[in-house]
Amino acid sequence: MGVRGYFIQYKFIIPEEIKHSSYTYQKLFRALYGYTQAVFKSNGKVYHYHRKGILSDVPYIRPGKNCVIIPPGLFQKLIDFFKTGHNPTHHWKGKGDWKAVYYMNEKDVDEKKVIEALVELLSRTHVEGREKSLSLFEALKQTSTQQSTGKNEANSMVLSLAQPVVESEWFKNVYSLSEDLKEFYTQYRALKSR
Repeated sequence: MGVRGYFIQYKFIIPEEIKHSSYTYQKLFRALYGYTQAVFKSNGKVYHYHRKGILSDVPYIRPGKNCVIIPPGLFQKLIDFFKTGHNPTHHWKGKGDWKAVYYMNEKDVDEKKVIEALVELLSRTHVEGREKSLSLFEALKQTSTQQSTGKNEANSMVLSLAQPVVESEWFKNVYSLSEDLKEFYTQYRALKSR
C-alpha cells in the first residue's frame, strides 16, 4: 500500500547569457531547498546558519534531477515560488529574469520512502539553542527528558516546529511503521501534555 504524493518535475528557464554554473542559477536551488551557510571568523570559530528554502519545512523525496515528490496540500507553496520567486532564503525585490515550467502528477509513494523523507526532515530541521543548533529530533528528545514542567520558550519553540510534522498526512499514514517516528510522536505527546 502506498501513500499519496505529488510528483513535480520542473525546469528553470534563464536567459542564455547566464551560465548554469552561475550564482544566479545556484540561488534558485537554494531558494527551493535551503542551504547551510558556514561563516569563518578571524578568531577561528566557525558558525553555521541554516537558511530556509521553500521546501525546508516539508518532507520531500528527490527521485532525480529537477524533480521532487511532496505531500498533497503543499503544491500551492511550490507553484507560488515558481510564479513570484518569493522565498525565505533570498529577499529578492523582484522575481528576476527567469521562469519555471513544471509538470505535476499524482502518484502513490512507497511507505519506506515516505518514512525516510520524514526522518530526513527531522534531521535537517534545526532548533537554535544557547549552546548549539540541534536537529528537531534531538531537540525534542532533549526537552521532553528535561525535568522542567510547565510551558517555557524552548518547549514552545520545539512544539511549534514538531506540530506541523505530526499533523501532516504523510506522518499520520506511516509513523506507526517506524520506530524513530513512533519515538518522536511519543516525545511530542509527552512534551505537549506538560
